[in-house]
Amino acid sequence: MKAGNIEILDLDFEYKLWKNKIAFSKSEIELLQDRVHVLSRENPGWMPDEKHMLLFTVQLEAIKSIEKQIHTQEQEIAFYAEDYPINTGHTHYIIHENIRKEVAKINFRQNEIINDIYPLLCYPLSQEEILNN
Repeated sequence: MKAGNIEILDLDFEYKLWKNKIAFSKSEIELLQDRVHVLSRENPGWMPDEKHMLLFTVQLEAIKSIEKQIHTQEQEIAFYAEDYPINTGHTHYIIHENIRKEVAKINFRQNEIINDIYPLLCYPLSQEEILNN
């Protein structure tokens, strides 16, 4: 950012960060889903709360949606490159800010999912725990 103007490189940098974080979140959810399948196969009768499975689905859908938005926005800024630099009131920047908020929501929800389900998936289950779940 130079003199209050936003350059394509400024936006591109953040898109790269977001794409890396989103890819990690997606991989992490898939890993957790695999762990659920392994534990349920090894411990018949054990299954996490449906809430967890729904959260996995909601999170993956949100990730796919934001990936599309980022991809679309990257194409848009490349197409309108001659418009740059822009200011914070420009349409591209407003869309960028909205994507930033969505990525923050995804990251927050990811942390909640991990904190909630991690203890269930990462420690050996006793027979009592299996029967009580």
